[in-house]
Amino acid sequence: MSNIALERFATCRSGFTATSNIFTRHCRQFYWHQATRTISVYLPKDYEKSNKAYPVLYFLGAYNWGANFANSFEKIFADYEQTKEPLKFIVVMIDGDTPLRGSFYVNSKAHGRFSDFVTKEAVQWVNSKYRTEKNNKHTAIAGFSMGGTGALIFAADNPTQFGHVYALSPGLIDENGLSTSYLGNAKAIAHYERFRNALAKTTSPRTLMKEEFKSFQGMALWQNGEDNSNAAFVMAYGGAFASHNGEPFGAHFSQVESQTDKWRFGFGELINQYSDNKVLSKLHSVKVEVGKQDEYKWIADGSLKLKALSEAQNTKVKVVVFDGDHSSKVRERIAQSMLPHFQSLL
Repeated sequence: MSNIALERFATCRSGFTATSNIFTRHCRQFYWHQATRTISVYLPKDYEKSNKAYPVLYFLGAYNWGANFANSFEKIFADYEQTKEPLKFIVVMIDGDTPLRGSFYVNSKAHGRFSDFVTKEAVQWVNSKYRTEKNNKHTAIAGFSMGGTGALIFAADNPTQFGHVYALSPGLIDENGLSTSYLGNAKAIAHYERFRNALAKTTSPRTLMKEEFKSFQGMALWQNGEDNSNAAFVMAYGGAFASHNGEPFGAHFSQVESQTDKWRFGFGELINQYSDNKVLSKLHSVKVEVGKQDEYKWIADGSLKLKALSEAQNTKVKVVVFDGDHSSKVRERIAQSMLPHFQSLL
């Protein structure tokens, strides 16, 4: 039996985005059961005029981006086709939003099996509904911020599915990143440990978590101040990477030293993976872009570390540093860099 059942499939027309909800057996979290996830698909404007199979680009949304980010991206793609040339590939947009505002697209007890959702459900669903090229030479994965991190993880772990990867301002940390990023924020750590202690004692974990996560929903994530958003991020990251001995939210590395490797792994292991020829030899292309003025300095530092290593080793990893901050030039980079990049490769 298929791992996917269709709940609502919207007919997609060339040059437009169709948004569909599919049942999933993988995205069922410890704190929140969601039976469906949203997939949005943009078809090139000449799709309906031909019978050929198309390459596919999967694009992963950032932390706190809901599925509706596809609405604004549709305009980017349509404008490109109107002013430049028809896209040569289908674009599939997937978000990683949760009540903690981010799954990091990995399998975890806290957030659910997001990696399995993408690789075992979403890809299968897309291939069953559209005329797609199914080999890795014609399949790419990309994303912004948390989505860029997710794209790098997927390509490294699943090179037979995704042969190309593009990451815009991804979460990468160098050897200092655990202390200089959100992950080392003292107030966020204290909040995280208070939550863990309360979770260990409660007889009603869902009630506790519903109340605890209330301040993270919608724009409240930012409107409640920096301490609130930092706490949400650390909780989401801990839930994604730090589970331990059956605990969905494992201890912070500042409290239990043996947890350090787990907390470093999510953002830190990628630099090692993308400096390893065993990983790179299985991929056709790797491109990372980061803003020179990224306000999250640890992101720029991590990308620059990867850039230095790739240039010293003369690998296929291309790291581009552009004049900009973390998010104000996302649309520009997608239109002027990502789309032309994949037009030439896919």
